Parts: sequence; C-alpha cells; structure tokens
Amino acid sequence: MVTKTSKQWSPCYKNIISLKVILFFSIWFCALFSKAQHVSDTLKIKPITIFAKLIIKEEAGKTSLKIDSVSMIKALTVNLSDLISQNTPIFIKEYGRGAMATASFRGTAPSHTQVLWNGVNLNSPMLGMVDFSMIPVYFTDNVTLLYGSASLSERSGALGGIVKLENSTQWHDKLSGRFLTGVGSYGSKDEFIKISGGNKKIQSQTRAFYNYSDNDYPFVNKLIADIDPETGSYLYPTQRNLNSKYQNYGLLQEIYLHPTPKTILTFRYWYQHNERTLPRLLTNETDANANINRQSEQAHRPLTELKYYGNKGILNVSAGANIQLSKYLLKTKISGAPDQIVTDSRSRFESYFIKASYNYQLSDKLSFITSANSDINQVNSTNTPPNQQPQGYDQQRIDHSLSVQLSNSFNDRLSANISARQDITGDKPTPVIPSAGIEYHPLAVKGYFLKGSLSRNYHQPSLNDLYYIPGGNPRLKAEEGYMADVGSGLSDTIGTIKLHGSITGYCSGINNWIIWLPTPQGYWEPYNMKRVNTSGLEFNVGISGKAESFDFKINGNYAVNKSINRDAPHSWADESVGKQLPFIPRKSANLVANISTMRYHFTWLWTYYSERFTTSSNDKSSNFDVLYPYYMNNLNFGKEIHLNHGIFNLEIKILNLFNETYRTVLQNQMPGRNYSLLIRYDF
Repeated sequence: MVTKTSKQWSPCYKNIISLKVILFFSIWFCALFSKAQHVSDTLKIKPITIFAKLIIKEEAGKTSLKIDSVSMIKALTVNLSDLISQNTPIFIKEYGRGAMATASFRGTAPSHTQVLWNGVNLNSPMLGMVDFSMIPVYFTDNVTLLYGSASLSERSGALGGIVKLENSTQWHDKLSGRFLTGVGSYGSKDEFIKISGGNKKIQSQTRAFYNYSDNDYPFVNKLIADIDPETGSYLYPTQRNLNSKYQNYGLLQEIYLHPTPKTILTFRYWYQHNERTLPRLLTNETDANANINRQSEQAHRPLTELKYYGNKGILNVSAGANIQLSKYLLKTKISGAPDQIVTDSRSRFESYFIKASYNYQLSDKLSFITSANSDINQVNSTNTPPNQQPQGYDQQRIDHSLSVQLSNSFNDRLSANISARQDITGDKPTPVIPSAGIEYHPLAVKGYFLKGSLSRNYHQPSLNDLYYIPGGNPRLKAEEGYMADVGSGLSDTIGTIKLHGSITGYCSGINNWIIWLPTPQGYWEPYNMKRVNTSGLEFNVGISGKAESFDFKINGNYAVNKSINRDAPHSWADESVGKQLPFIPRKSANLVANISTMRYHFTWLWTYYSERFTTSSNDKSSNFDVLYPYYMNNLNFGKEIHLNHGIFNLEIKILNLFNETYRTVLQNQMPGRNYSLLIRYDF
C-alpha cells in the first residue's frame, strides 16, 4: 500500500433588553385643537413603540453574547461543542465524533478559553483546557459568552474569553418535568429526564442523562490506497470507524432555599461518568487488535451558594470543588499471550474554590463591585511505560485574586466602568490587571450604540506545562495579553418585525505565548514564544417576527480572524514567523433559521469554516498541510402535540445533510449524513 492524501470539501450584553415606551403624545394637544376648531369627533392615534438597548453600566463596553432560549431547546441532546459551533463564530476543533473537542476563541489557544459553571472553573489545572464534548447542554439553563476584556469581570487568564454556564429555577408551587428519549445512526441512544417541584420556600431540580453510541460510521479513507496494476489509478478503501464507541451518564441535583425574602441559598451536586475509545488515525494500517485504547473519566462537582439582596447591594458567597479522575489505557492484543500494555496513565486533579462578591449601589448612577476568591489546585499524574518505572508528578498550587470595579451612568446615553484585579499565583503576585469600558447611545429613538474596551490580562502555565515528565518546563513565564475592542450596533422594530445587528473589531498582543515543540531527545517541551498578534472582525445580524401564520427567527454570525506568529526566528530555516497559527481558520460563519406554524417547527443550521493549516509555516505543498474548507448543513423538523397534562414533541434531525466529507483535525474523519429521532414530553 502507499500513503496518499486527497482534498476534502468539506457575537451585546448579558441580556439584550427591549424597552417599549408607549408615547400617547398629542392627546392633550388634540383636545385643545378639537376645542379650538369646534370638532366633536375624537382623533385616535396609534401608540408608537420604540425599541432601544438599555445600558447596564457594569457591562458598558464589554462584548458578550447570550445564546437564546430557542437554540438552547434545540440543543438539549447535544454537548457544549455543538451548541457553540452552531450559534457562534468560535472554532471548535473535534478529534472525531464523541472524541475530544476544544475551542479557539478569537484565534487563541484552547487553554485561553475558560468555562465557568455557576462560578466553578471547569478548566483542568493539569491540562489548562476544557473538553467541550463532555459538557451536556441539558445540565445548564443559560449559556453566555464573554469576549476578551469582558472576561475579567469573572476572573483573569481567559485571553480569548469565557463561556458561562448558569442554572436557575422558577418558584412555582407545582410539579413539572421533562422526559426525552432518542435513537440515531450508528447505534446511538439518548435518554434525559428532569423533575422539578417545590413551593415559594424550597425548590428541587433533578436532572439525569445517558447516551451511548457504537460510533462505527463508514467512510472512504483517502489517506491510504492500493494501486490498480492495469490503470495505475488509486483505489481507496471503504472503512468503518471501529473501536470508537462511547458511553456517558450523569446526575445533577439542585436544592434552592428561600428562607427570607432577601436570601436565597443554593446547593448543587454534579456527577458525571464518561467512557470512550478513541478513533485510530486514518494512516493506521494495523489490524483491529493493535492500538486498542480506552479513556474514562469521573467528575464530582459540589457547590454551595448564598445570595443576600440588601437595600443597596447584593452579597454573593460561594464555595465548591471540581474533582476529576482520569484513566487512559493503550494496549495491543496478542494471540496466546497476555495483552501488551503500551500506555497506562492515571491522573487525578482537584480544584477547590471560595469566592465572595458585593455589588453596592452608591447611587442610582454609581455602583461599586468588589470580589475576592481563592483556588487550591492539586494534580497527581502517573504514567507507567512498558518495563519501566512509573513516571509522573504530584504538585499543588494556591491562587488568590482580588478585584474592584467602579461603574457610572453619566446620563441615559453614556456609561463607563473601570476595574483593577490583583492576582497571586503561588507566592508570586502578578502586576495589576486593569480594564476599562465605555458605551454611548447617540440617538434617542433608535437602539444604536457605540462601545469600546481596553484591558491587560495574564494567563498562568498549567501544571503539565511546568511539571510534566518528560518535558515540563518550570522556567515558563506567564502569558501576558493586551486587548482592545471597538464595536457598534443597532436594534429596531418595524411593525411586527424585530431587527438587530452589530459589528465588533478586536485586536490583542500576547507576549510569552506557550507552545510545545519537539526536542532532539525525542520528546516535546513547552517554550515561550516572543509574541502572537490576534485581530479580527465579528458580525452578528438577526431578524424575527410573524408573517401571516408563521413565526420566524433568523440569526447569523460571521468572523474574520488573524492569529499571527510575531516571534523571532528560531533558526535560518524557520518559516513560521508572520504566518497564521496552525488549525485556526481565518474565516468562520454560521446561520440558524427557525420557522414555526400550526405547532410544526423547522430549523436549519448552517456552519462554515475556511481552510486551516496544519503546519506553522502555512505550507501548501501537500494535502497533509491543509485542511480544506467545509460547509455543514443540519435540518431539524418536528411537531408539537398538546395534551391535557403536557406537550409531546416529535423531532427528526438530519445531520450533515449533503454528506460532506470533512475533518477538523488532520487524521480523524468525521461522519457523513446521519439521522436521529427524538421524542420529548413536558408536563
């Protein structure tokens, strides 16, 4: 066989608030006018509705995006990676269906994106990043993205941005719930349940899920081939994605207490188990008994939160933990002999945190927010190579942070805020981290705004970066970023049609960017690059309303991004300087269209990513060097059936409608057209 490659063808605040101001002007004027003209008839004038964007002074100038409730409902059975890729311009790099998925937020590295679940940091202190494929959308109620400088309102370190996952409850005096079951291609099964109940003093919410898939989709492997002896043409084999099954299940229990009118006490516990075998590389030509691997993870996440609503301020105190145990085993089966263990890796990381914040309203226009938090991170990682002594490390790091923010509304049109944060990592304080934002609404009628923000940020190396054996580099410096955002937007209504649009330009310079490079000794080691510059434009447009008997909502995003290596050349042959970073697309886009009528609903999801380079030199000499652009089309359509005590929803999903051949990383093929059937019952 010979190895060959082939081409594949494969955006704004926490809430956008609409103010309906009904102006019954000219009534008094008309009364006087009618009296003066001796007219007895009454002149009726229709009310004028004005939609404007309210400035929330604490968020002035900050760029954020909240995923709407319709999109959340449509994504109940998927993981966080699918939700983000279908509703934002953020690039999700997937290593296969059910395999690891990481995010590139504004062209930054996966470790520069942080994920917070009700204040609990889900980023691994060992790897520094989050596997988005292991976070079920079903376990969260609200997803908000904080871009660039906006992330500093939560914590430091997110040079790209933060994904906030938040849970909430409704204080209803009744029992409610949701059951969802689904089946799909490749032996896929999904089961979900949610039960809520209580009264005005106590609420309980229980959620559980289970999903499984054989994940054995077929594909044509164009990275290996035989040669036809008569014609000399390449013969590509049709293969199956074997040894790639996965199984996930979890439980989320929440208790909400309302002991006094001003106090809410919340207890949460999230348990999850993930188990999967990882797909083999496309160039792997060994038999099915070789390179068999299995990865399993367990996560325990307890959380307690207290909110007290005073006359002029809100006190929030929370404490929680993120404990994860991970195992990875790689082996080869040998007939008549014990299995040959190639890799046996076991890791445990524990993160504990306590945080307190107070938002005090000094006046109607001026507010002061202060917060303090401490994090304890512990990692124990062990790898047992064949016939060798175990290798690994056991390290702990304690981090502290203190922040203050002053926000002011100068008038109805202009608001601004400034903040400062001081971090202590281990026993080393970082320089003060400042941030400032401003927002101005120049027009009184239209929801038109201008905004901007400026900040500095620091991202600390992960414990793997510092201590991994072999290769950890304790001499690494923290990554230092300078970020600026400028944006403008407009929202308006025309009859029953609502329109909105925004454009944001951003740029950042990140010094001491951490990158892992191969060494002459045969292993990889992290280094600090001199500088990486990222810049780009983000566009968001949307329209919603009613036409005849149809309700519709369309939302689209488009982003252009440059992530350029500005390091000094490491050698005379270094061709990476001035080039786009690998695996980061220059362009991305998505469009979501929802139409409903007579309890039928239809959703079209379209996603696009431009080409991605696989080498730092952006070489195009072979197809191994470039991952070609791809367009993804998914269709959902279904029917609601209203009963006396609940609602049935039947939905069919067609994924990869046009059977696109595509990859998001070099050596892992993604599935072709596939289907799923979902039945949901809400009561």
